[in-house]
Amino acid sequence: MTATAAQATPTTSHRRPMAKRAARPVNTSATREAGNLLSFIAAQYGNHIISGQQESTWIDGPDYEMNYIHDRTGTYPAIRGLDICDAPGSADRAIAWWRAGGIPMFGYHMGAPTCPDNYEGSQQTVSIDRVLTPGTAEHTSFLERLDNAAAQLGTLQAARVAAIWRPFHEAGGTWFWWSKEGGAQYQRLWRFTFDYLTTTKGLNNLVWLFGFNGTPAASASFYPGKQYVDIAGADTYAGDGDYDPQKAMYDATTAVVGSAVPVALHENGPIPDPNLLGQAGAHWVLFNTWNVEHLTVSNSVEHLVNVYQHHYVITRDEVPNLR
Repeated sequence: MTATAAQATPTTSHRRPMAKRAARPVNTSATREAGNLLSFIAAQYGNHIISGQQESTWIDGPDYEMNYIHDRTGTYPAIRGLDICDAPGSADRAIAWWRAGGIPMFGYHMGAPTCPDNYEGSQQTVSIDRVLTPGTAEHTSFLERLDNAAAQLGTLQAARVAAIWRPFHEAGGTWFWWSKEGGAQYQRLWRFTFDYLTTTKGLNNLVWLFGFNGTPAASASFYPGKQYVDIAGADTYAGDGDYDPQKAMYDATTAVVGSAVPVALHENGPIPDPNLLGQAGAHWVLFNTWNVEHLTVSNSVEHLVNVYQHHYVITRDEVPNLR
């Protein structure tokens, strides 16, 4: 039987030694695996960029993007991007990816509480005051959705798997419900979610990634603070074939979060040219190419080969044992 992308046996000849730069997760009860994951990420900051790819589940199975990359470059991305909405099966794929040597990263296009729990629902409008007020229908719905996410992420924890967790992404934008009422309300939502998942649900296997949209300077009020964030980020979808390093957006992000927090390109279309990243001083610690045409159209095959064979880019076979 042919192994899937998630289950494929990792190549060990290129594995890097475990990072020597320790980094403490903001969750003081973090598992060893989560600590190892964050330490590995922190050790790459300014030295390498960790490759990542968001999966789709509706084209040719959930391995479509992973196989597309492997078939053309001979290797897999280090990070597999998943969404809580793409269940059942996402937790199993995350565990298999980890066991094959990779890093799972979960986002969640959570529908506005009481609206459908999907991408379309995530663009609806809801009062965050009601979402955070016990006794309201919105609060009950919100807790049900957090409980569902906790159950999936808890499956990973039981299997001793750590994951990057990037809820409420593209902070500062006006298209998702969590970001429509401004920075103060967003921060309340983030902090409630952090406390609920870590203290109430006991999830200690997560590395918390906070993600701005493409204008971090204008969205600085959304940043919940270092005590709630392990990794910060921003995102943009440049035009097809535009492999610019996005230095201005990187600088705008670091101006808000400082130098102690690794900064990620948490979503992208075209992958920045690794030959330009170091020259420009755009030290993104990871990229996460979005699915379907954002991979296959926005990036030429020649560019993908250059990226995935580049010494500056960490692929799955180069991730050390984080267990």
